[in-house]
This record gives sequence, structure tokens and C-alpha cells, in this order.
Amino acid sequence: MEISRNHLARALAIIDSRYRLNGVRQLSGRALLVVVSAGDGASERLIALSHSVADRKRNPDIARAEYRLLATLRRAGLAVAQPLHLAVDHEPPYFITSFIAGAPRYSAQDGPAFCRRLAALLTEVHALDPDAVDLSYLPRQGDPLAEYLDSTCAADERIRAAMWRAANSVEPNASVLLHGDFWLGNLLWQGEALSGIIDWEDAMLGDPLGDLGKSRLEMLWALGEAAMREYSDAYLALNPQLDAGALPFWDLWGAARLPHFASFAADAAKAADMRRQYERFVKSAIDALDAGQE
Repeated sequence: MEISRNHLARALAIIDSRYRLNGVRQLSGRALLVVVSAGDGASERLIALSHSVADRKRNPDIARAEYRLLATLRRAGLAVAQPLHLAVDHEPPYFITSFIAGAPRYSAQDGPAFCRRLAALLTEVHALDPDAVDLSYLPRQGDPLAEYLDSTCAADERIRAAMWRAANSVEPNASVLLHGDFWLGNLLWQGEALSGIIDWEDAMLGDPLGDLGKSRLEMLWALGEAAMREYSDAYLALNPQLDAGALPFWDLWGAARLPHFASFAADAAKAADMRRQYERFVKSAIDALDAGQE
């Protein structure tokens, strides 16, 4: 993301007239670390966030939607960044938030307890009542799902075919707020305390099993099969009102969006292991779906 220093300085002045831009550092493809000084001379860190071309094509107003969602989540008491300024007069649009100190945790000494805590966090996200707050500006899960199932160039024809076979028999659960990319890399911790849930650009309204299915595969890769099962069982125990029968369908929905992640592994051996885990995960979900059709 490229933002001119002049534009960024004007945006900062709107947030606080005392702010002076000290420096900028790229954190990721969509995130800039912005260091400012305030009136007392002390430095402060902020974050500027934009969206990819693909995200903006999917939702031309995605910056406003994510900014608005963060404000709603803050009011609801979730651990998210404070939205400070939305710059829709820039191309691409971007917004500035507070900085959340912390780092992801990819392991824990007490693995089962950590998995149960993650399940509780996802439950907290899903507990936000879409009828109590206005979330009508968010996309609905059915739109990207239909787009994937209708695609003639799907990444994995096995997944697409299995989901098509089961689509008419899947009974969706009541729609909730989905994070859309709930995984260990988007959870920040300071010691044992959660400091923030980040990266809400994929948020949508839909079946909570959609979030669970995608994050199950992420858990498998990061912590192993036993941890994935502990996490899944804990989430379903916390949400007994859900019909979990369609979980294999949503496992495939998650897998369909993640086939490339094995290529991001640190080495060839890890990548090969992730690909094997992916294949077993997909086969298990397809077998479960097909067995349910018999």
C-alpha cells in the first residue's frame, strides 16, 4: 500500500491536531505501521489498513465496511483496534486504527486448555446478535459460496463436486457474524492475555460452521489433529444449539479457500506435511458428506 506522506499527515491531523508524522513501515500487503509524536513529544504507534484489488472488486466499499464493523465490535466489548479515521478520498481508500501490542501464539504449554480458549473466543465473535446491531452492510456467506460452486475454474474439482452433491441437503444454522479468517495468526496475545483480534476484511454473515470449518484446517496445520479435535469439540459443546451435521460441508468450504497455504511453509518438508494433512482433511470431509447422502 502506498500513501503519500502529505495525505497521511492530513489524515493524522484530523485524528489529533497535535500528531506529527515521524515514520512509516510496511508490515504486510495491507498494513502500515505509522509512528507519530503527540504534543508531549512522546511517540505513538498507529496502523493504516487498505485492501487488495481483489477485495475491492468483491466489495468496492470494503474499507468503509471494515471500519464500521470495528466500531461496532468495540462497542460490543470485543478486543479489536479502535477505528480512528476513514480516508475515502484516497485511492485505494484506507483507514487508521489504534495499534494493538502483542504477537500470535502458535503453541502453548497446555495445549487442550489453549484449544478450549480459542473455541471460547470464536464463540464470543459469533455471539454478537446481528439483529441487535446493524450489520446489513456486510456480505452474506451465500454469495461467495454460490460463486465458488458455479465456477468453471474451481481450484479443486473434487471439493466443488462434493459440495454440489450435498448443497441441497445442507440445513444452514442461524446466521451470525463470521470473522472469515479466524486463525492463530489473527489473534494477538501479551503473555496469557488476549490483546486483540485483527484482520476483519473477510467478515460476513452466515453459518457459524463456516468459521469453524476453515479454522479447523488452520488448527490442524498449526497444532495437529488432536488439537483440532479438542478445539472443534469445545466449540460445539459451547454451542449446543447448532446442528453440526453439515460440518463436513463447511470443512470443504474452508479447504476450498486454503489450498495454497502449504506453499507458505518454512521448508519443503513442512510444506509436504501440510499438503498431506490437507489431503486427509479433504478426503475425510468428502467421505462424510457422501456417507450422509446414502
